[in-house]
Amino acid sequence: MIYFTSDTHFNQQRTLELSRRPFDSVEHMNNILVQNWNNTVKQEDTVYHLGDFGDITYRDHLNGRIILLIGNYELKDYTYSELNEYFDIIEEPTEAVIGGHNFHLVHEPVNQHPHKFNLFGHIHKLQMVKKNGLNVGVDCHNFKPISLEEVLWYKNAIENHYDINVFCE
Repeated sequence: MIYFTSDTHFNQQRTLELSRRPFDSVEHMNNILVQNWNNTVKQEDTVYHLGDFGDITYRDHLNGRIILLIGNYELKDYTYSELNEYFDIIEEPTEAVIGGHNFHLVHEPVNQHPHKFNLFGHIHKLQMVKKNGLNVGVDCHNFKPISLEEVLWYKNAIENHYDINVFCE
């Protein structure tokens, strides 16, 4: 199966506080993120992580192949060679055919393509859907990766059913 996520921020106290995550401590957050991930993702699955992974050593605790899109934190903390030891790396923006469906993958929604369906992160729980995209971050999806099937459900809803009241500015 194929999954998407972003903004796990493993081992980052700042995110726990600024995102108002419902955990008692960073250790509690890390444990729940790992548990939710491994209860969702199997070893044979692939996860597209759209940036801001956090402490890369947590990769050792997670199931599946992880394809990491470089977020705004990765290169502050690690070099490309360090990241390549843990992940398959892609950079934004990336056009991708995943499971037979076209997506535009970005970390920051400001980099969205106006005529493609975008998957993004970066803004945590501030906005889950946009006119042409979905926030796949853990803060919007019960602190776990979401499946391609669920992404496609949101894509259909966004493209065919949501109206101006959802997207009013």
